[in-house]
Amino acid sequence: MRAAAALVALLALAACAPAPRAPLTSLSALGSDEVVVVGKVELVPALRKGEQKIRGMVVGNFENTVYLMMDEKLRPLPQDPRIADYAGRIEARFGSTFFVRSKAAPSYILGGILFLEIGGQSQEKIYFPGGFQVAAKPGDRAVYVGTLRYQRDEFFEFSASRWWTSTRKRAPSSRPGSAAARLCARRSWCG
Repeated sequence: MRAAAALVALLALAACAPAPRAPLTSLSALGSDEVVVVGKVELVPALRKGEQKIRGMVVGNFENTVYLMMDEKLRPLPQDPRIADYAGRIEARFGSTFFVRSKAAPSYILGGILFLEIGGQSQEKIYFPGGFQVAAKPGDRAVYVGTLRYQRDEFFEFSASRWWTSTRKRAPSSRPGSAAARLCARRSWCG
């Protein structure tokens, strides 16, 4: 019965969950009250082949991806997040730089969720620590949050995490993937 309830919750998430923060493909697409949030999430050691089990007809991007749960207010990430808690999440692939749009206002990464097993009659989630501020403010065009590195053991106990953050008022003058954006992805300043 519990597995059926978990499956129903997962299907509801895939079908009804609010959209994640939209990836940005062009800086010209930013609104006047928006910023591009740039960062990366690393998992050390990385997921091994077969460690993440995604089976069946699963809708959504779960493989090698952590959901960074965001909110405008700092609060604990609930152990069983509601559908509304998934609103505005960043879907970050481990080891890849993300470029997403966000309001030009402070927000917080409450924590992360990795779906380690989904499909059939089972679901297992791993919760990542959070509590980090994304220090955007009106007038900013880009916020570089740096690399969030989670070091884990074989039981997904996190021993340490590091967080680098910086903000600048100007964004790189070209699109994600450009030389300026790649500099930003290497912990250089955006702008």
